[in-house]
Amino acid sequence: MYRVMIIDDEKYIRKSIRNRMDWEKFGITEIEEAGNGEEALALLDTFNPQIVLVDIRMPKMDGLAFIGEAKKTHPDIDYVILSAYSDFSYAKSAIKLGVEAYLLKPVDEEELGKLLQELLHKRKEEKLSRISRSIQTEPGGPEIPFHYKWVTALAFYSEKDEEYGARIESAMKAETEQHQNCFSYYLRDCSRSTCHVFLLNTETGTQELAGICAENVMDWIGDPDLRAAVSKTFECEGLQKAVSQSISYLKRKIFQPGKRLISHSVWETRDFAEAERKFRQDLERVYAQISKGEFEYVKDELGDLVDALLTEQNSIAFIEEGIDEILVLLRHLPNEASGDMDFNVLFHDFRSKDYLLVYHTADELRERLQGLIRRLVDVVMHREREDVVEKIKEYIERNYGDTLSVAWLADKYGLNVSYLSTLFKERTGINLVSYIEGIRMEKAKELLRGRQWSVTDIAIHTGYANSNYFSKVFKKYTGVSPREFRDAERKAGEN
Repeated sequence: MYRVMIIDDEKYIRKSIRNRMDWEKFGITEIEEAGNGEEALALLDTFNPQIVLVDIRMPKMDGLAFIGEAKKTHPDIDYVILSAYSDFSYAKSAIKLGVEAYLLKPVDEEELGKLLQELLHKRKEEKLSRISRSIQTEPGGPEIPFHYKWVTALAFYSEKDEEYGARIESAMKAETEQHQNCFSYYLRDCSRSTCHVFLLNTETGTQELAGICAENVMDWIGDPDLRAAVSKTFECEGLQKAVSQSISYLKRKIFQPGKRLISHSVWETRDFAEAERKFRQDLERVYAQISKGEFEYVKDELGDLVDALLTEQNSIAFIEEGIDEILVLLRHLPNEASGDMDFNVLFHDFRSKDYLLVYHTADELRERLQGLIRRLVDVVMHREREDVVEKIKEYIERNYGDTLSVAWLADKYGLNVSYLSTLFKERTGINLVSYIEGIRMEKAKELLRGRQWSVTDIAIHTGYANSNYFSKVFKKYTGVSPREFRDAERKAGEN
């Protein structure tokens, strides 16, 4: 997740930029504002933005002076100049300072969106490049250069924990030792903790050999649920493409649930410009109906959009982008009906890295998305009604650290246990036990970001007497352990 800072001495301009953009679409979750360069410098260390949008002419310290000072301590930030002045002398000064772009006010929403996409894509590429420069056979081991010209990426997915990854790594090592002129390297942190990515470095560049290795590893592991995908073969400079392609192929398992190994997909190379154009036209029509309050139409249309999107003939990139746009729309629907915590719980699986890997089939993903659509649109349509479910949700958010159970809550609100369970699932799209767990996990994530409490203290505070059980639930919810989550947040704050 990314952070952006907006620096301008005119408050209404800052608010205009902040309110006009769908930041979540780009993975931007936090935005900070400052009225001049001095205020911004004071915020940099604590906020740690990846991108800064800064005006040129401001009191106390102007934009160019701010960038000059900020680059001394924060050289990795992407700085973007915003100015109402088109005088080329400003642009020349900005270029000397190494800014990423120079945008004229009033800022064009489409132009800024395109720039954000480019900057964040570059960051992802640089991160993957850093991984490629420090490939290790074991944690803490020495850097190892590629031996040969060609690389192929292999991605394995299982719902098992990281110890399972060690078994796959051992099997890959044993397998590649059977082949001459072949080395394998385990790339850590490329995707979800349960997605294990390897590079096969070979002399001849055969994709077939990678497929044989993957099949043999799966046979050796003996897990019928283990799935694998193999990229095409690239020269070493194309490492990023190989890794990205293997993970993209692996996500296609939702369309081929019975296939163990995916090594090719014609759909990933098709031109989807016309399909994307039609999808956005349909989405714009839904936005127009929202403004008119025609929510039954919205529910049906969004359901049809999901059906059209989740077909094998669409690329994974197109599917993920389409889902993101639908979720942005849903996120803005029930402003009065649900708070941010509620949305974090309902959307947490779609906010995690490479979330498509979690789903076994396209039907499972379709049911999840369409269930969210029905639930959220129904909330908007009935938001004026007092609902016992809303009362229970409010109680859970205030008392998540207490001993909570479906039976206890049913008794408190005078309901039958079975009736409450059914009602809660109908109104929210999630069962009551999962909702309680989700609220607790979101609170736990907030506390872990604070870096002040121990894992045991956080477990007790969120209603878990046993810290080991808490850690197990946390990892199931987020894909990482509490300590790994805390370390990742700390590293992100340092970047």
